[in-house]
Amino acid sequence: MLAVTVDASALDDARGTAGIGRYVRCLIDNLPAVAGVSVSVARPRRRPPREAWVVRYANAQPALLRTAALRRPALVHATATDPAALWPLRRQVVTVHDVVPWTMERAPGRSATARYLDWQRGRFRRCAAVIAVSDAVAAEAVEVLRLDSARVTVVPEGLAAAFTPAASSAESDDQLRRAAGVDGRGYVLWTGSLRAHDPRKALGVLLDAVAAVRAARPATRLVLAGDRGEEARAVEQQAARLGLEVALPGYVSDETLAALVRGAGVVTLPSLHEGFGLPALEALACGAPLVASRAGNLPGLAGDAAVLVEPGDAASLAAALRSVLDDPALAARLRDAGPRQAAPYSWRRSAEATVEVYRRAACR
Repeated sequence: MLAVTVDASALDDARGTAGIGRYVRCLIDNLPAVAGVSVSVARPRRRPPREAWVVRYANAQPALLRTAALRRPALVHATATDPAALWPLRRQVVTVHDVVPWTMERAPGRSATARYLDWQRGRFRRCAAVIAVSDAVAAEAVEVLRLDSARVTVVPEGLAAAFTPAASSAESDDQLRRAAGVDGRGYVLWTGSLRAHDPRKALGVLLDAVAAVRAARPATRLVLAGDRGEEARAVEQQAARLGLEVALPGYVSDETLAALVRGAGVVTLPSLHEGFGLPALEALACGAPLVASRAGNLPGLAGDAAVLVEPGDAASLAAALRSVLDDPALAARLRDAGPRQAAPYSWRRSAEATVEVYRRAACR
């Protein structure tokens, strides 16, 4: 039996309601079903005092070290692009979700974040194995972190059971949407986290695009579903300046999120970069028409089951949204293609592939 300690600290900070939190949660839920592995989970006893990257990392390390020292695993799995501090790197597997922080231009000076990133950059190369969540991330990790491609394995993310083309009944979807403050169907939907500003998500571009769509289609509605914080307030302010009414249901259950996706006239993910693009996969699985940017993993993930636009271009995004909303034949084609495109993805398969990485890493 191969013993592995999994770092689940992302579940106890702001990442818990974002894509990384879903990755960690679903992986932990599915690993025990894979034969031959014994999993212990490390979580900090308290939330970090601040949501700064270095603070979150420091807050997670005591619990991770304590759990690993108690369980004596063959491997520690660092699940959120951060190799553990006090465990031998040759006995670590680390999941890389993206390498954008290592590519960003930073102001002169040596901030704590810059020093931290420099420290971690060299540590990846000494880990037993690196998991990348997509081919795009694998290629970026090899280039930016200067990794040996033979040490990087692509393990895609998966789908929770709720994300299917049809609910148990149309009435149940309607009830879930109404409970979330969203009436009817046919709106433009974006899903993600609205806790803190992330320029990669291009929400300003999305709001400008929807404002342009509304000029021709005054009934167009926008729904932004995700945990609320300072970014939600900024979005509301920009929407008010543009004369848009935006529904912000906040963080919702998988069942409610799937109902919101199925009720959308179009789902959009206009990001400037996506390491994986889980909201896009969930839209495809639900049979919702998808408009996404040609950025990061999104083109490979969506294939021909989405309308793709250049990232950062509000006019192109508005035209694509209108093409889906105004063309029933195009929308029907996308609804039909989406579930087929999403069919290969499951969290069980992700867990099985992850365990294969564990087994190879343990033999190094």
